[in-house]
Amino acid sequence: MCSDIIRVFAAFSILAVAAGSCGTSGKISKIAKAGVDISLSVPQDEEKEDCDEGQRHDGAREEVRETDGPVIMNAIRDSETGEMVATDFLEASRVVARFRNVAERGGKVTIAFDVTVPSEMVNPAWQLRLFPEITVLDEHITLDPVLVTGRKYRAAQIRGYERYRDFLASVITDSSDFVMVRQLEIFISRNFPDIYAMKNDTSYVSEPMAESIFGLRQKEVLEHYTRRHLMARNDRRKKVSENMLGKLVGGLEGSIKIDTVVSDGTGEICYRYTQTLESRPGLRRIPLSVSGGIYENGKRRYAVPGKEELAFYISSLSSLADTSVRYRTVVVERNVYDYTKAVIDFGSASSCIDTASGTNAQELRRIRSCMEKILAMDDFVADSVVISASSSPEGSYRYNSVLSTERAGAVAAYLSSASGKIPDGLLKVRSEPENWELFMTMVSHDTLVSETSREKIIALPYRESPDFAEGAMRNLPEYRYFREKLYPLLRTVRLDFHLHRKGMEKDTLHTSVVDSAYMEGVAAMERLDYRRAVALLGKYGDYNSALAYLSSGYDDKALRILLGLDRNSARVAYLTAVALSRAGKNEKAVEFFRRSISLEPSMIHRGRLDPEIRELMLEYGIE
Repeated sequence: MCSDIIRVFAAFSILAVAAGSCGTSGKISKIAKAGVDISLSVPQDEEKEDCDEGQRHDGAREEVRETDGPVIMNAIRDSETGEMVATDFLEASRVVARFRNVAERGGKVTIAFDVTVPSEMVNPAWQLRLFPEITVLDEHITLDPVLVTGRKYRAAQIRGYERYRDFLASVITDSSDFVMVRQLEIFISRNFPDIYAMKNDTSYVSEPMAESIFGLRQKEVLEHYTRRHLMARNDRRKKVSENMLGKLVGGLEGSIKIDTVVSDGTGEICYRYTQTLESRPGLRRIPLSVSGGIYENGKRRYAVPGKEELAFYISSLSSLADTSVRYRTVVVERNVYDYTKAVIDFGSASSCIDTASGTNAQELRRIRSCMEKILAMDDFVADSVVISASSSPEGSYRYNSVLSTERAGAVAAYLSSASGKIPDGLLKVRSEPENWELFMTMVSHDTLVSETSREKIIALPYRESPDFAEGAMRNLPEYRYFREKLYPLLRTVRLDFHLHRKGMEKDTLHTSVVDSAYMEGVAAMERLDYRRAVALLGKYGDYNSALAYLSSGYDDKALRILLGLDRNSARVAYLTAVALSRAGKNEKAVEFFRRSISLEPSMIHRGRLDPEIRELMLEYGIE
């Protein structure tokens, strides 16, 4: 009897579920046939919101949209005039806009839009999942989803969470639960009574000592008394635990913007979605679309068409930049100077150059190429090329002076023979006998030289008596290091190029050139790259400098600059109004804004784009 009742109840339950499923399937079919879609719009008046986040609106409403076709209305004939008069009742309407200008401030942009869900898509057994997507430059970004969850769907989710909790509780976390402890204890008491007697002894016993007492490895005993089948089942549960939540609950992972629960399926739902984004250089437009679907029992039953799109156009103070070309004055000198150095490996106490040596060949090619390029320039004429060679302090100063002159002459002879295009008298030879200045610089920064030796070397009278100074260094412990590592670096050759500009008679000439750094700063500001704009423009203290500071949020710096600029400039007055508005000085800000309008009437239209000025216009009734 009892079993019959259970079978009847089960059959009734199955029929009830099937009936409910058929009912929702029919609704899904109607929605799919009609192509029901959500509606997107942007708020028209921030001060008069009619679609708050989480607010629900019951009843149908007409939308005013642009159309090219005729509008058909009911009409009757007026008994007095004989004219046909429309009699349709006009319900409350909502203007639907598809784009909006939004202000970029401090490198951030905040977009807001309304998502309207028609009543056909609201059902207690469904969950509507909406995924807004924006395009920032070339990157597609999916924002946090909006969920409209039916009461029955949420109840099923809660049951799924409870089942998932039970599933997690079934996963064994303590490895000791896999061991048949009672059987293991009996084994030890029978085979190792001495060990079993120490059951309650808390003294520490190392693993090698325990193995010597047992006579066999502990792992072998534990292996014998471990429930392997239980461990295998537990491992399987651990592997599937990550996927089990989605299977039992049917929800989403990650953050969710809105998740609301509805108790019935009557009336449309409207949400205000707000998102703040990091601005990027070159960002001018942000298109937005919304995709999604209706889900039942965790499975998608209907894909939301998502045909409507919105566009947000970024208005930035950077559009007020003065893009006029800026010039800077430069002083052009008639005489031009340049130089290069080379390290030539001469033989010991010799001026001969081994041109086949790898290092020498490379250095000689380099200085030869450098000299040929300078001599080939069309705008300059070479007056002289001074070649000077220097030596190390090793040896007498007089000998090193002669040796340096001979080495400079050897380099000059090589360049003359190798190039073949050098005018007579162009190359001049000089000597720098001992390069003490470079040696002192090396010693000052060399960590291998002790502090004591460094102090002694710096105190040497190398200018007055170079031979005495060189002799004193021979007694230092680092002298061998000096001879082998530092002295070769002092044997250098230097080429000084003295030129003048062709056709220029005066010693100096003042001319104007485009200030490339300034223009790059303006370009950076137009790309919304304010950090670079401030770095490049900040030092100029002009209109664009103030604009860069204002766009970066440095309002005080911007205001100080603006108050010192031309008061008869409409844009200067406008930016001053923006800075004062941010500082909370509204009356003063209105004064400057009115001045900007009087100087340039079109600034009133600009004021509607910037929130700092738009608020002043509303507060003070400026139209």
